[in-house]
Parts: sequence; C-alpha cells; structure tokens
Amino acid sequence: MNPFATSYSSPPQTLYATTTTTIPPVSTNVVASYTPSATFATNDTLERVKKSQFILEKYPDRVPIIIQPSKNDRDEYPIDKSKYITPRELTLLQLQQIIRKRIKFPSEKALYMFINNKLYPITSIVGPVYDTNKDPDGFLYITYCQESTFGGL
Repeated sequence: MNPFATSYSSPPQTLYATTTTTIPPVSTNVVASYTPSATFATNDTLERVKKSQFILEKYPDRVPIIIQPSKNDRDEYPIDKSKYITPRELTLLQLQQIIRKRIKFPSEKALYMFINNKLYPITSIVGPVYDTNKDPDGFLYITYCQESTFGGL
C-alpha cells in the first residue's frame, strides 16, 4: 500500500504538496553596485551602507567620515578614532585641526589630507566635498599624511 494514499476514499489518492509561488530574489542592488575604494575594501559593506544611511537619516545636517593615515604614516602617527560625524558647514581646516589634536601631530610639520587621491583647498566646506566624493557605501574617506606625495625635494 502506498504510504501517501488516503484510506478513506475508494480510489487511492496520492497527496502531494504543490506550490506555484516563487520566492523573489533578494535585492542586492546596493552591494552589486558597490565598488570599494582601493585602500578601504572591507567585507562588511552592507553593514556600512546601513550605518551611513542611519547616520544621514538621524543627522541630516551632518556627514559621516572615515579618516585613515597613509601607509607610510600608520606607525608614526596612528589615529585613535577614525569614524567621525561632522557638520556639513565644517571647513577642511577645522577638520585638519581635529586630526592634528587626535594624532598629536607637531605644528611645525605640514599635514596633507587626500580625498579620492585629490588634494582639496583647506578652505573647502565638508558638505559639498562629501556630495561629490562620497564612496558608494555612504562614507567620505580621507587619508592624511605628513608629506606631499606629489614629488621629492
């Protein structure tokens, strides 16, 4: 006897679970379109996208920034806090002063800040710089170094 047949009907019927519904694919358009910057490639891109969206929703007048030292300055001038939420009206000079205090950088040395491998004027406002240079994960990545990488002396 068929174990799936019903015993109460005269012609044996087989019970099958039939479903015609299909499971929609998971939307990964954010991750699929993500192209991480070369220096800051991470495995938790979806987490960073969610975090940056949360920050921008909670603080619409602020900008999420990640600040990292260049490869040459990682050991000499490490930064204790790399993630910042700064006002859009902040200038790069004011941000540079914050970085100088955090890394205890000597005042007689020049500190350069690169955004997408570009050097912006120190009087630039963070808001427009963020709008044009933010990473697809929603953060603005800034790299600092103690000497210009445009050439030697």
